[in-house]
Amino acid sequence: MTSLIWRMTKDGGGMKTDKNGTEQTLYRLGLAAILVVAAVLFLIKWFRIPLSGPLFACPIYSLTGLFCPGCGGTRAFHLLFQGKVLASVLCHPLVVYGLALYVLFMGSHTLKIFTCGKIKGFAYRHIYIKIAVAFLILNVLVKNLAWIFWRVNLIEWASAL
Repeated sequence: MTSLIWRMTKDGGGMKTDKNGTEQTLYRLGLAAILVVAAVLFLIKWFRIPLSGPLFACPIYSLTGLFCPGCGGTRAFHLLFQGKVLASVLCHPLVVYGLALYVLFMGSHTLKIFTCGKIKGFAYRHIYIKIAVAFLILNVLVKNLAWIFWRVNLIEWASAL
């Protein structure tokens, strides 16, 4: 199925892109991401890597005691796939935001390819990146301020929900 879609995007598949082909490139990267995730899941299953305990400690948190921009991301994915959307957003809002954008973009462009352009795809806008950066900055500020002033670890607190 993925190779069929890949071949269709090779010829454009109903995608009218800008002169740089940004949306077509993003779509191909999205297809590649599916393959990478499938390979990682296969390796996790094949080598029986336990995902229940801590995989690794954040070096920034270990050294400084402060949360980095990525702290809470792995836990947010884990909580999201358990169906705990609110806890996932509290651990790291960028995970839910990014996954929602990914599903909208990939789903709409797949429909665009199969309908030969009759259905418009979700257009890429630079504002999506700016929103993601704002989420990262707010995430770091809120978690670290809660820790510094009130000694509340929001990642642990959200995981207990």
